[in-house]
Amino acid sequence: MTLAQSRKQRTLHGVGFFLCAGLVVFCSIASAQNITDASNSTLTAVIPWTLTPGSSTTPSSVASTFRLRSSNATASGGYRLDASATFNVTATASVSGGTTIAASDVGVGISSIVAAANDDLPRADVIFTGFNYNPGAVVAANGLTPYTGIGSGQATIGDLSTSHEILHGNRISNSAGTGNPNNWLTVTMTFGAVPQFFTPCTFSSVITLTISNGP
Repeated sequence: MTLAQSRKQRTLHGVGFFLCAGLVVFCSIASAQNITDASNSTLTAVIPWTLTPGSSTTPSSVASTFRLRSSNATASGGYRLDASATFNVTATASVSGGTTIAASDVGVGISSIVAAANDDLPRADVIFTGFNYNPGAVVAANGLTPYTGIGSGQATIGDLSTSHEILHGNRISNSAGTGNPNNWLTVTMTFGAVPQFFTPCTFSSVITLTISNGP
């Protein structure tokens, strides 16, 4: 790439890009487990995320919070949460030798689990290796994508191209119904990306969560 091309590419990149990440949930065993939003309604969360190109080493991050319920007996394995993702990019300018954002540039992790008052105790919830981190807290030493992938403890959306376990645990409560107060786990899933000079584009990711008998 020539110096002139490099300058042109950076000018194009200055328009930034947009991520719309959606969570669409399917419950495999509705009688024993379910997933809802924080209002006990069906979880379908659309997360707008606008990134402005820059030189910061701090990732921009967004999060989605949802509730898990499971009355499956611990002796039968408790519950298991799996996730899969699609990732789509639409360029809005010529690549011109630059780099287009990829699923591996977006970190994903479970940053918080909080038990409600009526949950079974003690809790034995285990976040699958690679998803037990907060992508928004990872420092990018050189201003580029810092996430090293699930094998190195920093999962990305690219690791969810096929369904993958992200969390399992013992029975949450003896009732999985949404009418029972304080019988859920509140889970926060965080996404992070360093606002680099990617090719201008829009991109979207649909995250599908499935709860079933575990582990």
